[in-house]
Amino acid sequence: MAGLAYAWGKRALDVVLAASLLAVCAPLALVALAPVRRGLLPRLASVTCIGRAERRFRLRFETVAPGRSRFARLLAGSALPRWPVLLSVVAGHVSLVGPRVLDAAEAAALPAPERDRFAVRPGLVCYWWLQQRSNIDFGTEADADRRYRAQRSLAADASILLRALLAMPYGRPAAPPRAVEHIAGIRLLNLGMDELVGAILTAVEGRVRTRIAFVNPDCVNIAARDPLYRAALAGADWVCPDGIGMKIAGRILERPIRQNLNGTDLFPRLCAAAAGGGHRIYLLGARPGVAAAVARWARRQYPGIKIAGCHSGYFEGDGEEAAIAGIRRSRADILLVAMGAPRQELWLQRHLERTGALVGVGVGGLFDFYGGRIPRAPLWLREIGGEWIYRLLQEPRRMWRRYLIGNAVFLWRVARERMAGAPAAGGNR
Repeated sequence: MAGLAYAWGKRALDVVLAASLLAVCAPLALVALAPVRRGLLPRLASVTCIGRAERRFRLRFETVAPGRSRFARLLAGSALPRWPVLLSVVAGHVSLVGPRVLDAAEAAALPAPERDRFAVRPGLVCYWWLQQRSNIDFGTEADADRRYRAQRSLAADASILLRALLAMPYGRPAAPPRAVEHIAGIRLLNLGMDELVGAILTAVEGRVRTRIAFVNPDCVNIAARDPLYRAALAGADWVCPDGIGMKIAGRILERPIRQNLNGTDLFPRLCAAAAGGGHRIYLLGARPGVAAAVARWARRQYPGIKIAGCHSGYFEGDGEEAAIAGIRRSRADILLVAMGAPRQELWLQRHLERTGALVGVGVGGLFDFYGGRIPRAPLWLREIGGEWIYRLLQEPRRMWRRYLIGNAVFLWRVARERMAGAPAAGGNR
């Protein structure tokens, strides 16, 4: 009975919202797209798609010529030409919320274990849609679809729609992201999370000493006023973009950022990979006892993992030299340093080689999250790029200047770079 109520409620929500949007979007598209339309009336194209129970239907959209002006290109690349898809929502082929719509070719290539996605009607937005826009699409689309099917309800659908409205301004890159990008004078390794994990393991197995840093808007601001930190980033082997602010900067500068490569999301994936390869990880940083709590968490979650040792980020007297000697004795392959920027990057620059570790990574507040000292923002808030809001609410006295003033300063730097028309130096596809 509950399932039937959900089905009817979802259908009513689809029809009411889609019809309301059509009443606004169709006339708006007719007027707004006139400069980029070949004729006065819309010219529709269609593609064969696969819906619920693997039924075929035609998904229609308007074809427009981009034109030469920036405004015309913006209109042609906006959501306006796709207004006819709302007709498919009203007709019942597509829902507003559900797994991504697949065309016939994509559906035919889908592996058998993933074909259960056709048990529900496809949708215009979904968890995967949200994760792509906030750059946290670390898992697979199939995982996101399974999460949706397990949590389906009218409240969940309404929540996804609301989050989609908030995440829509982030958009998706018009061109494929490059492997290397420059933002605010910092050279960034622009890879996906799986590629980063693979690169770390390759460096360990190839015995190549590698220093890795993550850079968020606050780091960019620090680097602008601290020449030592700026030099440490310039000398690092890989510098990775961290946070929704870097995605926004990439969009403003037309240098798309592929994924949010932060230490907190890297850690569990790195633990799983290191456990499988027998690589040893050392944890250095945070308050006394926190690194040990992270080590216990990792051993519980990944029984085969080798935590070579741990030490807090506080040293007294000869404590720093003793910590370096302890890391060397541990024969660690990967050293995670959680001291915050810029201290962790400067520490790795000075001491990584002396520790004997092959890969050193500055991971910021990672230990506080996995050690249980500070709870992390819930996934739904991360999906709309709001993790920084959660951190601000947790520690307003410590974080207000960083987020409320620092974010504005960062965006001004990016806007100034855009106005200056600085080229994307050194980018390689």
